[in-house]
Amino acid sequence: MALPKMPSKKANKANKVKAFHVKPWTGADEGEKVMIYAVTKMGKTTLASLAPDPVFIGVDDGGRKIKHPVTGADLNHVPGIESFQDVRAALQSNVFDDCRSIVIDTITFIEHWCEQYILTAVPKPKSQGGGPAKNIHDYGYHEGFKHLQNAMDLLLPDFDRWVRKGKNVIVLAQEATHKWKTSDVEEFLMAGPGLYHSRSVSVALSFMSRMDHIFRIAYNNRIVERGRIAPVQERAVFVRPDATFFAGSRGAWAKDYPVVSFNKPSDDSIWRLMFGE
Repeated sequence: MALPKMPSKKANKANKVKAFHVKPWTGADEGEKVMIYAVTKMGKTTLASLAPDPVFIGVDDGGRKIKHPVTGADLNHVPGIESFQDVRAALQSNVFDDCRSIVIDTITFIEHWCEQYILTAVPKPKSQGGGPAKNIHDYGYHEGFKHLQNAMDLLLPDFDRWVRKGKNVIVLAQEATHKWKTSDVEEFLMAGPGLYHSRSVSVALSFMSRMDHIFRIAYNNRIVERGRIAPVQERAVFVRPDATFFAGSRGAWAKDYPVVSFNKPSDDSIWRLMFGE
């Protein structure tokens, strides 16, 4: 097989050469990428409303019922977002120029929209008869979920664009239980963000790997005896994981605060730790 021809000297001169340099890798002027997950009605939207100057992409319309827990003001959002394409178009516009935090509420619902987008944008392969797919399984074994992950991953550079501009991107997700497989033969269950996950395709892991912080809102000081849990109402933000749930943070402060108070709607302790405000 013939090797490809090298570009000519004239072509090299015509192409602008990119200059590189070395500098400290601090991200000092960049924003934070945060994922917060919890079961429904645990306070994800309320906690996100306490972040610095947030504007919501409110896919889950529950935010319309929530007021800022300190000021009582309505939450700010971008209306008219009704599809996966709308989400991407908004993130690629300049609508968030004047805010400090962009809140995705929720990425779980956006994944549902993304699945519908796949069905209209990607035909079935010829081996499956061609034409439009009726559902995600129509593409063949796991192929539909690969399309889903490829499309969902398009959101990640959209997030990074704003983070480089100094904006925070806060991604809210419903909680789901994932079957986790290690290199050993054992499988076990872990709580995590409600995004698609399997051994071969995982939107959940793709998103979690790109976040600076993954927080779980759950009940604090739970006591389980004889298979029953004692009634507990105090909530907290879990910053570090254990064998039953995903969490983690790249912040230096996090090593001293594995669990952070969230015992009332106006408790912004997690944001004060993160931003020092």
